Amino acid sequence: MGSLPPKAGQLFMVKLGKTRYFKMLPWVFGIYEFQGGRLDREFSEWIEEYAPVYGKQFFSKMPQLMQVLPIEEKISDKEEALPYEKVSSMIENGQSFLVNDCICKKEKGLLGIPCERPVQVCLAIAPIPGVFDNAPEGRVISRNEAYELLKKTEEEALVHMTGNVQYGSFYICNCCKCCCGVLSAINDLGIPAADVVNSHYYAEIDPDQCLSCGLCSDERCQVGAIEEGEDAYRIIRDRCIGCGLCISTCPAEAVRLIHKDPEKRMPPPITEEAWFDERGRERGVDFSAYK
Repeated sequence: MGSLPPKAGQLFMVKLGKTRYFKMLPWVFGIYEFQGGRLDREFSEWIEEYAPVYGKQFFSKMPQLMQVLPIEEKISDKEEALPYEKVSSMIENGQSFLVNDCICKKEKGLLGIPCERPVQVCLAIAPIPGVFDNAPEGRVISRNEAYELLKKTEEEALVHMTGNVQYGSFYICNCCKCCCGVLSAINDLGIPAADVVNSHYYAEIDPDQCLSCGLCSDERCQVGAIEEGEDAYRIIRDRCIGCGLCISTCPAEAVRLIHKDPEKRMPPPITEEAWFDERGRERGVDFSAYK
């Protein structure tokens, strides 16, 4: 990097044990998320101007950037959730945990439209102890505190999302409709939910039990996937991302999560490297020469 200061580049490095791993970063998930210490109002304005142009291109390609992790307690005992569909699998496999401010919420705050929900909600996870001990930002927490954080974000109606891979995902974002750049692709850009995020479940409302209170639609759903019908509220299937937030506070227990039929599920790429390979092929790019 020559005479540039160590933090000026966009080369990512993480030390796991005695080994250092390096990689170039894309805009997301990558360069953008690591701008917490540099973000100011001018930078935020540039990002806002770029987001619609970038989003329309980025979210039109497969595989999706992220997958939804439903509220695990709302998955029926009759459903067999795969490890990559479960929050608990990520937490139990982790050895180090770091909670940081959400970059999306921070950006909106600098633009004068702060989120009413908690800001320090982004969870980083590593498979080796002590990885985050010298992290320049964020707060190191325990496994129990990680579970507490997820419980708190569920109460605040934040969607759990992580990398769209089966193994090796290293973060859990907790996202709202007012700030999240990913959810905004559904809410503001009008891109189909199935193109934006990989979802393994969908919600269903029993019209005979629904009280038509509107709590699920007005306070819980982050993607406008619930609408009022003549006698009960109903799920808009092509907008539902299967997060389970609508179930948590239903006073009539009228909502349930349903595992998608196997032929309608989209298994994530095995690893992050496989994700990049698949995304490259979708764009007509062959990365094999760089390996």
